[in-house]
Amino acid sequence: MGTKKTKYLVVTTFFMAIVLIQMIVPWLGMLPLGAFVVGASATIIQFTAAIAAIILGPKYGAFIGAFWGVLSFINALTHPGTIGSLMFQNPLTAIVPRLLVGLLVGYLFNALFRNRRVGTKVFGLGLLGAVAAIINTTGVVLLTAFGFTVMHTNFTGIPTHGILPWLVGIVSFNAIFEMIVGFIEVGLVAGVLLLIAEKADIKG
Repeated sequence: MGTKKTKYLVVTTFFMAIVLIQMIVPWLGMLPLGAFVVGASATIIQFTAAIAAIILGPKYGAFIGAFWGVLSFINALTHPGTIGSLMFQNPLTAIVPRLLVGLLVGYLFNALFRNRRVGTKVFGLGLLGAVAAIINTTGVVLLTAFGFTVMHTNFTGIPTHGILPWLVGIVSFNAIFEMIVGFIEVGLVAGVLLLIAEKADIKG
């Protein structure tokens, strides 16, 4: 039992290191899509959290997602000046959607796809990659709208009415791109890592 727990802790640390590198090194965690005019870009770190959840299970996936959220919160506080950073200065917006990515993707994989045939499992992995993008984007948009409305946050470029439709308009293109990337990335990467993890008796 001790050896198995050590394996999980080592792999968890490995994924945490990847998330940290993606947060620090430009273009590894965010893809530019011409959205910088509003302080936003397509996020791909949620796929690291999703893959971690698939490999390690929902509990560890939620932990890694929350770790990413805390880093996002710290980054927003230390790099102000854009609408994007203002959004993630709300700890709920920064942490909750990311925690849910790890928790829900891990749970859904265990419940629906872990014991399926290879073809179904690979398709399921890709589908969960797209789901990870949806969870993160939806959570961020809803909590940002709630935060701006309740806390009456003001910033150049933020409308005083109709905040939710405005946010949806900003992230809609990014969200579609992220779903496509998530389907491909999680389907391919998690498929390979899952085989290695299962041979090492890491089965979520």
